[in-house]
Amino acid sequence: MNEALSLLADVFDDPINNAWALDELRGQWRDLAPEERDALTPLAKLAAQRIAEAKAAPPAEGAAAPPPATDADLATPDEAELRAALRFGVAPSPE
Repeated sequence: MNEALSLLADVFDDPINNAWALDELRGQWRDLAPEERDALTPLAKLAAQRIAEAKAAPPAEGAAAPPPATDADLATPDEAELRAALRFGVAPSPE
């Protein structure tokens, strides 16, 4: 159940970039107890709706394109990557 809630939290945090988390939850759906599925269904539906809305939304007017990534940006994990690493038991690489 905690895993499922964590995946949903990732989707709500950033629907476009974390849409993969809803697919991951779908893969684990049958492993959940029936009462857990009942409790999570409204949240999962809302998460799917947020993903669809985010994909359909036009880009914000006047929004500047993000600056190109540097080597430092590519080497530094963001919060979502760190959450995924913790959730799946991946040890951080030594620097």
